[in-house]
Amino acid sequence: MNEEWILVVDDEENMRQILARLLGTAGYHVLTAASAEEAIRTFSKRRFALVITDLVMPGTDGLGLLAALKELDSSIPVVMVTAYGTVETAVAAMKKGAYDYVLKPFDNNEILFAVRKAISSNKDRNIKLYRSIPGNLLIGTSEKMARIYEVIDKIADSMGTVLIRGETGTGKELVAREIHRRSSRRAGPFICVNCAALPDTLLESELFGYEKGAFTGAVNSKPGRFEFARDGTIFLDEIGDMSLLMQTKLLRILQDKTVTRLGGTRAVEIDVRIIAATNKDIERARHDKEFRQDLYYRINVLNLSVPPLREHKEDIPDIARYFVEYYSKRNNRPVKTIPPDGMNRLLAYDWPGNVRELENVIERAVIMSVRDKIEAEDLGFHGSGSGEPNDLKDAVRSTTAEIEKQAIISALKECGGNRSKAARKLGISRRTIINKIAQYGIV
Repeated sequence: MNEEWILVVDDEENMRQILARLLGTAGYHVLTAASAEEAIRTFSKRRFALVITDLVMPGTDGLGLLAALKELDSSIPVVMVTAYGTVETAVAAMKKGAYDYVLKPFDNNEILFAVRKAISSNKDRNIKLYRSIPGNLLIGTSEKMARIYEVIDKIADSMGTVLIRGETGTGKELVAREIHRRSSRRAGPFICVNCAALPDTLLESELFGYEKGAFTGAVNSKPGRFEFARDGTIFLDEIGDMSLLMQTKLLRILQDKTVTRLGGTRAVEIDVRIIAATNKDIERARHDKEFRQDLYYRINVLNLSVPPLREHKEDIPDIARYFVEYYSKRNNRPVKTIPPDGMNRLLAYDWPGNVRELENVIERAVIMSVRDKIEAEDLGFHGSGSGEPNDLKDAVRSTTAEIEKQAIISALKECGGNRSKAARKLGISRRTIINKIAQYGIV
């Protein structure tokens, strides 16, 4: 049984029931709403993984609902369903933040396909932050962040492909959005694709689109993300996780500036700027022939690195206060303060999960705290640089992690640094060992 909750919004009761039964049979939890106003009330009471909404409804329509949902949670994926859809309508919805669209009448497999893509793509998305300076997207006034802003200013208005590097949770997508926002393409769409979240079959249709009949459930033709991104920017997140086969197909698009949909024969010209990001050691992957060298040179025209949070801890107070305010409002709590003892604990911790981990700690503290301030004990950890455990369970977890780290280091040494061989030696997948290497900061 899936843990995800889906909100279905449609003014037609029959359509709500059809979608609720279909999604329920597929294992999702479903709530429905007959109007945008009812949807907002329902959305405010529960965390949803996805919203599916009709485009044409009395009163506030689907686009109006989309805007309201994005105000409440900017990362929520929204799939639009409409009998009046055109590519132009879809692009307008995408520009306003919709994840996908499905045309009525739809095949059951088609809507489930769109649901799986939307939910998968959102699982590892970076959080949306806002700097304390109005109108900007990144929080932080430290020297390291100042350098990031300086590089963004230099490269934003060029047409060069950008490669953004950084650990998981550092905010690579935020940097990409800021580059787009400051570019001459700012009026065009910003389309994000998480290359690590989707298997090749889904990723290929996601990027390139498909023609009617290309596969089971493809009852209508649909443009891919490259076509949606026309005159704008496409952000290929975690490109280092893309398979060699998909790398080859992507390289062809970069070289020819055209895309051909699955099941199609007509090449469509595309005018998009590409920004890619990775948390992997892409040079090592290139050396190990796990990443195409010619693609590497194509995407690494302009590059910048986003520092881990432990390297600019002076920004933690501003980031933490932002999250306190955000989650207080989201959870209908009075805005709390963080006294010096609590802030010192935040500053003492190394944050291996970076800003994303800090967000989770603050969200939990806002919800669980019964006082008008967030005390040190509300944060759920001691905050030592090594992540000192709170109890026996944490101690066991910490010891197990250290054993796991040493086992990986030993296997890598025995295998001459080859991660694929080390993964086989340890009996785990290559992706798992790559994630563990990043988690433990193994060089």
